[in-house]
Amino acid sequence: MHQKPDVTPRTPTGVPGEIVPVPSIAETKGLIADGAPMRMDPRVLSRINDVVSVLEKDYTQVLHNHVSDMVKHHAVWHAGPVCSREPIQEIAHDIRGVAATFGRPLAGQIANRICAKLNRSSNNAATIDEHLDALTQVANLTPEPDGDFAKLVLKRLDDLADDTPSQSEDPLIIDNRDVVP
Repeated sequence: MHQKPDVTPRTPTGVPGEIVPVPSIAETKGLIADGAPMRMDPRVLSRINDVVSVLEKDYTQVLHNHVSDMVKHHAVWHAGPVCSREPIQEIAHDIRGVAATFGRPLAGQIANRICAKLNRSSNNAATIDEHLDALTQVANLTPEPDGDFAKLVLKRLDDLADDTPSQSEDPLIIDNRDVVP
């Protein structure tokens, strides 16, 4: 019978080496794993931060393009029953997946709510009107609002009913001061 060769990685002294998986940036944002800080070469950390900051600037344009595409697909979906909501859901899924990594956590949370609303609701385009409006406004703000303002925006979106708002209700308006009810 044929024996398989030993393929265990070994150190120069012949002792089996230990393979240590490096956690992803998304899991360790603060470079902390299991409560113990990771030690990383400061030069490598500096390069990582440089790359992420460049990508963050580029992501602002990507976010604008995504939101613009969502608005176009939403208009087509709103106009007729033939079009589906799948393109909107795919774009929202993309936004929610990476927005926080590039300094846009509120946009990611709004996109997450769009995905959840589309998963729960009927095939009615009006169910996400307010969410798309909020996402469009947040995408135009740099830096993106955070703290109490972001919580207020998300609470307002969570409080909205699944049906279309009546004409007497004011739309959701986002700026750096407050949300108008």
